[in-house]
Amino acid sequence: MFRRMSNEMTEEEIEIVFQIVLPFGKMLDYERHTETNYISVRYVIPEENPKEHEMNLLPDDVYFECENVGKERLLESGERLHRYRQFNIARGYSEVWLNNPY
Repeated sequence: MFRRMSNEMTEEEIEIVFQIVLPFGKMLDYERHTETNYISVRYVIPEENPKEHEMNLLPDDVYFECENVGKERLLESGERLHRYRQFNIARGYSEVWLNNPY
């Protein structure tokens, strides 16, 4: 059954998916966007200078804010994106479940 991630995803689940996507990052805080069903996460990468970054967690994709490009960058296909999608499908947050009668 489809569940809106922006409303129902717990803080613990947000931490889990953040670590799936960016295992070496440190999450600072997050904001729920209930109208458009995504969660934006502010984070730092400890090895870099203390500059803050932002990523947007969507039901089936992850976007990073790219200041040097001036737009968002999609997480490329690969193991991290695959595991992120698996988590969301298993928990009912993926849009695969949206209007799915099964």
